[in-house]
Amino acid sequence: MLNYFMNPKNAFYRKSLVFVLLVASVPTALLAFLTYYVGVRQIEQEVNRTHEVRLEQTVLRMNDQLSQLEKMMTMWKYNPMLQPPLGDMTLESFQQEIVFTQKLARTLLVMSNSSPLIREVRLFLPDSSLYVSALNSKVAIPIDNPEENEFFRSLFLKDMEQYWTFSQGSLALVQTIPDRSPFGYLLVQFNAAEMNRLLQMDGELQGAAFLLKSNGDWLDANVTKEPDKHRFEYFLRDEVAKESAQAKSGSFFREWNGERYAVSFGTLEKHGWQYVSATPVSKLTQPVVNTSRALLAMGGLGIAVAALMSWIASRRLVRPIARVVQLFRSDKHGLGDLKGQDELELIERQWLHLNSQSKQLHERVEQHLLTLRELFLFQLMNDHLSHLNEEELRHRMEQYGWELSGRTFVLMNVRLLGFSKLQGRFGAGDEQLVTFAAANVIGELAEKRFEQFGVVNEQELSVSLLLLVPKDEDMGDMRKQLHAFSEELIHSLHAILHMNLLIGLAKETELLSELPRVYEQVIRSFGYRNLNEMNQILDLESLVVHDAPILYPFSAEKEMIRHMRSGDREAVTGALETFMKELTEHGQTEMQVRQGMNQLLGTLLHHMLLSGLSPQLLYPNVDLYEQLNRLREPDEMASWFHAKLCAYMGALSNTLNDTQDRLMQETVEKVKQSLTEEYALDISLETYCDRYGISLSKLSAGFKETTGVNFIDYLTKLRLDKSKELLLYSNEKVNDIAYRVGYQPSYYYRVFKKHEGVTPTRYREMFRSDTREA
Repeated sequence: MLNYFMNPKNAFYRKSLVFVLLVASVPTALLAFLTYYVGVRQIEQEVNRTHEVRLEQTVLRMNDQLSQLEKMMTMWKYNPMLQPPLGDMTLESFQQEIVFTQKLARTLLVMSNSSPLIREVRLFLPDSSLYVSALNSKVAIPIDNPEENEFFRSLFLKDMEQYWTFSQGSLALVQTIPDRSPFGYLLVQFNAAEMNRLLQMDGELQGAAFLLKSNGDWLDANVTKEPDKHRFEYFLRDEVAKESAQAKSGSFFREWNGERYAVSFGTLEKHGWQYVSATPVSKLTQPVVNTSRALLAMGGLGIAVAALMSWIASRRLVRPIARVVQLFRSDKHGLGDLKGQDELELIERQWLHLNSQSKQLHERVEQHLLTLRELFLFQLMNDHLSHLNEEELRHRMEQYGWELSGRTFVLMNVRLLGFSKLQGRFGAGDEQLVTFAAANVIGELAEKRFEQFGVVNEQELSVSLLLLVPKDEDMGDMRKQLHAFSEELIHSLHAILHMNLLIGLAKETELLSELPRVYEQVIRSFGYRNLNEMNQILDLESLVVHDAPILYPFSAEKEMIRHMRSGDREAVTGALETFMKELTEHGQTEMQVRQGMNQLLGTLLHHMLLSGLSPQLLYPNVDLYEQLNRLREPDEMASWFHAKLCAYMGALSNTLNDTQDRLMQETVEKVKQSLTEEYALDISLETYCDRYGISLSKLSAGFKETTGVNFIDYLTKLRLDKSKELLLYSNEKVNDIAYRVGYQPSYYYRVFKKHEGVTPTRYREMFRSDTREA
């Protein structure tokens, strides 16, 4: 073996022996050093990068939450509880209006609980020098301290609807109310500790995260109150101040109490706050450090053992290599001159020779890939190869492995129907998956019947099949075979996918350049399918088109329009179902049904314009006719119409409600004005219903909603107030006063005592005596 090692021709053996020795001994020690110096740094960099990415995502979420809070605050100013009558209320008003005060307190409490970042929402009325708080048992609290009152008045900036500030040491957001002529503002106080927790990404690693004001002060006042508990945060703030002098955002590493931290900082541009987050990395890198030390110890032992094992292993390895070299030297076919080559060069040259042959075989296989053939057929049928003549098209097909001599072409197109009815088996967006499965089944069945064919998956529930059949075969027999194959496709695909099939059979052609026209004829023929038949085979060889009259359901359309005007959604849905049933039940074709649906769409759009709603605003950036014409099934068309009608009915309902509310308020004001003049007459709510042409129930409900009391109570109070004026400032008899305000004397006495607690005569005596004494 030593002589073999020293032989000049066996250079590969000497190299391999040294190489094996190095491989067996050096890598362990090298791995230990690389694990420590590279692995630890790589982990730190990766942790720091991950920390920055997660922090950016957290900051984005915080920005989103703050933006959502600002939008929510903007919506609060439209709350009915915060409208102009509230601005005139005093402390006594809140104490008297207990029900309103409780509702207002509940409203503020709901606002306070709308986000975990909010600590409390208060309503300040500067003109009344008080604020409303749901967390205080008194609800309405006066501001007696002049300095405090002046501070809260300074926050009321009418020219700024919304802005951020700091109130009583905490972050706050101010929103003036209402939208126009503001009389007060909402003060939303935030929990700075909760905002800091949003930045805390991993509590188990015991890191730190906090927010700073633009001037470097703490956003959380608790940090200032307890500096001994937050030494680490103070240390981070000082270090970030040094780094932020050079850049607004970034990251760096710092040591603290023997722990290494990855620190990231940045600025919330919208608010000017600075965020800081620190994550310890020593705990993450400690396992790598321990592993590297163990590997280093093992490497030292491995070097001693590797020398012995490498020598023993090399003696066994060299024998088969020597036999392979001897075999290559004896077979010089295709290898040329082998002189001056060692074992490695000889094996390498032989490998290159075999690899060259392998590449040639691989290139030949790639030329026959089904995807290339399918792509070619798809481009051919869709007329993307119109720049090629017949000879060039045939030459390209032959390159893809088809035999065209003595062949004619027959095109089939298979369309899958009823996908919308399979929501239990397939979901929305699974059309490509279903089409892929159907294309595989069609290919397997075609392989059993035809020698040459090509399957094209057109996506969207459509598959084409090009058949190459012999010219000398009888076309009548071929048509029968195609129909039998179509029946087999219908049976198989229905059993597997539970879907119906529409199959179009084109006329045979001998020219490839005719395939785009033939394909267009097949697709166009689908418009003549009978929608009442589940599975159909349309053979263009025998297809006869009859010009049947279109039975358009005008009565159902008229009924649908009538229900749309009345706002009855259920009736509109029923009328739409009736329309679809009448349109399809007379055996009409897909083209006729599509024309009928387009006619209905035009009628509905015209009605929408007449009702004052713009279809362009109701359905923005949508071509309704294009969407409708892409649908194939009546059920899909009905569902599409139902969705569009629901959107229209909802918009119409909102418009009508707003109009009715405005008209009701105007009617109630007219009734109140009439009552001030006609209160002494024998009148009732029905009197005004007849006068203003409105139903009793609607006027009763609208009167109470507008005034807060029902009609009888309002009229009673009006009459009693007028009678009290007459009792105090006139000498008329009580009975005469009763007649003047519209009551019989006996009934007047009962009503007056019920509401005032005393009789009219006693009331006159009490208050007239008070007036004389004064």
